[in-house]
Amino acid sequence: MTKILKNKIAIISDFINPVIAQVMSMNGAKLVVNFDSKYSNNISFQNKFIEKINSLGGEIYVANESISDFNNAKNLIDFAVDKFGGVDIVFCTKDYKQNKTIQDMGENDWDKIYLENLKGTFNIVRHISPLLRKQKFGRIITLSANSGLLGASKMSSYSATKSGIVGFSKVIAKDLGKYGVTSNTISYDDQNDSLEVSSKNNNTLENIASFATYLASDYSAPVNGQIFQIEDGRISHFSLPRRNKTFLSSSISQTFEIDEIDSNIESILLNNNKKLPQYKNLSGKVAIVTGASGGIGKEIAKLLAAEGASIVVADIGSSLDGSSENSEPALKIVEEINELGGNAVASLNTVTSMAGAKNIIDDAISNFGKLDILVAAAGILRDRMIFNMSEQEWDDVLSVHFKGTFSVVKASISHLIKQKFGRIITFSSVSGLYGYGGQSNYGAAKEGISGFTKSLSKELFKYGVTANIISPGAKTRMTESVPDKTLSMRKGDFKIPEDILSNHPSQVPPMIAWLASDASSNVTGKIFHCVGNRISLMKGPSEYRSINKKTKWFPEEIAAIFPETIGMDLINPAPISQ
Repeated sequence: MTKILKNKIAIISDFINPVIAQVMSMNGAKLVVNFDSKYSNNISFQNKFIEKINSLGGEIYVANESISDFNNAKNLIDFAVDKFGGVDIVFCTKDYKQNKTIQDMGENDWDKIYLENLKGTFNIVRHISPLLRKQKFGRIITLSANSGLLGASKMSSYSATKSGIVGFSKVIAKDLGKYGVTSNTISYDDQNDSLEVSSKNNNTLENIASFATYLASDYSAPVNGQIFQIEDGRISHFSLPRRNKTFLSSSISQTFEIDEIDSNIESILLNNNKKLPQYKNLSGKVAIVTGASGGIGKEIAKLLAAEGASIVVADIGSSLDGSSENSEPALKIVEEINELGGNAVASLNTVTSMAGAKNIIDDAISNFGKLDILVAAAGILRDRMIFNMSEQEWDDVLSVHFKGTFSVVKASISHLIKQKFGRIITFSSVSGLYGYGGQSNYGAAKEGISGFTKSLSKELFKYGVTANIISPGAKTRMTESVPDKTLSMRKGDFKIPEDILSNHPSQVPPMIAWLASDASSNVTGKIFHCVGNRISLMKGPSEYRSINKKTKWFPEEIAAIFPETIGMDLINPAPISQ
């Protein structure tokens, strides 16, 4: 057998089963296996596990670090360096599960699964990335699940973290690729499979281990920023989200009229068999818009008000990086709406706490008697390459985007379910869907929101509540803060004629107004990319190519067949700089 990991040093961030370590060890890897959850207090089991790896000719040390803590994660990396002199591979295996409806989920439930799965993954990768960058070699492998990619009822917190891990991994691929470091994600069918050892799923476990071993090897050097699904003997490459169907406005103003969306969305984008009800307006509806004092949020609040909705402008008026607050912009928008004949109040509460979120919802109920529409648009930026990002920069962005979206949804859900009507509209971003360098915090949060919302859509539809995702594109305070050098890196090789495409913030809200209305009653769980004079329906991750085997795969078999099958035409988003 070819030992494709000979003399490579690998960290497995959390013991979930013995198979991964055994396969990597048999292929020559020197191991540090962290017991963070399962068997973390069972020294006898750990010693027997060490004896098993040693009996296979392997070298192994075990650790007991809680990687949800930033400093403890660093201890794990330092431990590996102390024992073996370096690290080449990290497999982030944390897979903490939770099965609760959004109604039954508490703040502690959300925080726990976030810290274990998503924050823990960041902690490990943040501490290992400077070392891998310096040595110009490294393999980062993250673990996701179907619930994250596709959404699953009663799994919204788990879905959010597992989707967030995918967005995070895609950005890491951009941040570190040019240094010879790759970042890829392995997913499995968590609804029908378990990572526990059993006779039912031994092939799946063996093949996750074999494929992870391949990704950890020198043979996988061109493979970066990709998602792979393992199910029994089937190894599938999943396509990244793309604009599957796009609708260009016919308006001379380059801005969609809501009627134009209403008349065409079903036939052009949705392919629905059932005829959707006709759009009227939002008269009598009550809407909360978070982040409504500027940018896209401001334009959403103004349009929803113009369409007849009563508006809660929810914004603490934070600076772009969240470091300061100013209530004046929110109050000014309220004044502007009311002067134009609308009906608006301000809620100067933060979305980052459950108490603040509850106050926002209470402001809607106390002023207008009900709540129909929730638009979660609040956000900040703290861009930094992963090897320089501070824990505070990560925490600040995830607190506003990721936790903030959960907080307002959780606070509103009982009202929406009770009245059997609701429209939840959340915000993702191409940074999470595609992966943009220097935005691992933002990308993780935005892709996490996508997984969260997909799960909500499956759970809440029976109550008359829909949940959809907007991926906006517009020239705002947030986008203008991105350096020109970074923007130029995101552009392709195409030359584009001027004055055809537009990207003003006021052009995003018409689609949101339509989604907020009765007309969208049959539309849920979708991602719409809205930028200027075009609206696209995003196609989620789906199988693109696969390789299959009736018995278990060996890593060297995968290494041999991959280039001519799954690997053909595979694009590395950040190839090694020469």
